[in-house]
Amino acid sequence: MIVTVKYFGAVADATQKKEESLYLDAKLHSVEDLCLQFENQYPELKDIAYVIAVNQSVVASGLVTINENDELALLPPFAGG
Repeated sequence: MIVTVKYFGAVADATQKKEESLYLDAKLHSVEDLCLQFENQYPELKDIAYVIAVNQSVVASGLVTINENDELALLPPFAGG
C-alpha cells in the first residue's frame, strides 16, 4: 500500500525530507509498526519526541490502522499562543 508521509520541524531535520510517498509492506498496518520502521530507517528519530497524525488527526494510540492513500504527519512538540 502507498501512503504519503510529511515531516515537520526537528523530524524533518532528522530525515532530511519534508515529504515522501512510501510503499508499505502489508505487514506494516499500524502506527506503532510504522514508528518502528521510521526509527530503524532514521535512527535520529529515537531521540526526538514526536506524535503522528493520520489524515490530519493526531492519534493517541499506536494501534491505529493505516490504510491505502492515508496521509501521515510526524509532528515534533510545539507550543501555541
